[in-house]
Amino acid sequence: MERDVQEEVSARSARERQRAETRERLFQAALDEIRQEGVGGAQVDRIVASVGVARGTFYFHFPTKEDVLIEYDRRRELEIVEVLQAVLQHGVPLRLALTGIVSAFTAIEAVPSERRLLLETVALHVRHMAIRDGHPVIDAIERLVAAARDRGEVRQDLTPRDVALLFMGNLVGFLIGLADPGRQQPSPEQLIEAFLGGVEARR
Repeated sequence: MERDVQEEVSARSARERQRAETRERLFQAALDEIRQEGVGGAQVDRIVASVGVARGTFYFHFPTKEDVLIEYDRRRELEIVEVLQAVLQHGVPLRLALTGIVSAFTAIEAVPSERRLLLETVALHVRHMAIRDGHPVIDAIERLVAAARDRGEVRQDLTPRDVALLFMGNLVGFLIGLADPGRQQPSPEQLIEAFLGGVEARR
């Protein structure tokens, strides 16, 4: 009896591992497809063909193509939040922290294969801003701003949440502008300088 239970547990573990591996392969194949075609032009048939699974397998793991983007965005946000948490613990000045955030996003945008994914995720945020559960990066920036306000770097009449939202709005506009290589854009430092000019405490 005990051996049967162990075999069942082992078989279940193997199925779960195989399911996770299939999901990851579908995820990466779907990202490649979206990089090439965008969400609207991405074809599920091409995605599953590249992985070698049935069409229904894709929908088992990802109900829609947008769910692939949501997963991509979630993973990217968790990486950024982890970095921001370390920044918060070390008391890095807000100006330096925000410059680092802009540089991180700019580095992603500079890679041609990632540019479309970045713009697709920006569009995703716009479409789902009112219904998405939580905004980890905005929450992390809010904590950075709160700490900076406690140090006297930010005006007391502005709430940390409002500053975080204003910053993300500026950052999204900046990233959209970078998508047009023929147009001269401000540098990340100029973006930070212009933004902080309105929120920094007067010395």
